[in-house]
Amino acid sequence: MNIYIVEDNIFHIEDLKISLEELGHTCCGTSDDPFEAQEEIGKLMPDAVLVDIHLRGKQAGIALAKRIKSLFHLPVLFTSADSNFEVISEAADIDPVAYLTKPIHIKDLQAALILAQKHTPHTETKTEQVSHLFVKNGNKLVKIDVDSILFAHTDSKNYCSLVTTDHKKLSIRSSILNLYESLDKNNFIQTHRSYIINWHKIDSFHESDQTIEIQGHHIPLGRTFKNEVYKRLKIL
Repeated sequence: MNIYIVEDNIFHIEDLKISLEELGHTCCGTSDDPFEAQEEIGKLMPDAVLVDIHLRGKQAGIALAKRIKSLFHLPVLFTSADSNFEVISEAADIDPVAYLTKPIHIKDLQAALILAQKHTPHTETKTEQVSHLFVKNGNKLVKIDVDSILFAHTDSKNYCSLVTTDHKKLSIRSSILNLYESLDKNNFIQTHRSYIINWHKIDSFHESDQTIEIQGHHIPLGRTFKNEVYKRLKIL
């Protein structure tokens, strides 16, 4: 399972990452900021989310968990050192998969994640594989071979650009996330909150500055997307 961690204590984050790895799961991202976490969770769509109730000294985790369940329908597991009945009762109102008390024992985490798997939404329908896109250019629609796309990047909130093998740059009215949802995930992958790349067009990966080179273009690899990219790389 891919698990996102919302936690403001770096030591607890590291402990959870180690436990997840031992249990055969992956931490796909972390944040201590509720608004950043919500944005990243919406992009990554993990299998479950571990949420600390007390973020930066406030019970912001409960409000965040409500939004996660409402917007993304993902299973939430609360973590907290707080055993106060009122806090537990408020957390229980959103129907979390589990309420794990810190320090979290690996066996308790394992049992909670088994329960979370039963609550994880599974989509039986696969993304339709699109071989061509039509991009509006003036008063006409230009047909673009999807395989010719090298990468795409965000221009503004509602626009992004496609860069193709013949060095064309085409602006389209779409967010980078909506574009990604329309593409085959076997061929494309998000490497940064503002970039999608054609996986089969990669020339090299520069570990020193965490960039991916495609026909002379250097695409950044964001921390949040690093694990997924490394999982796909076959390193000798």
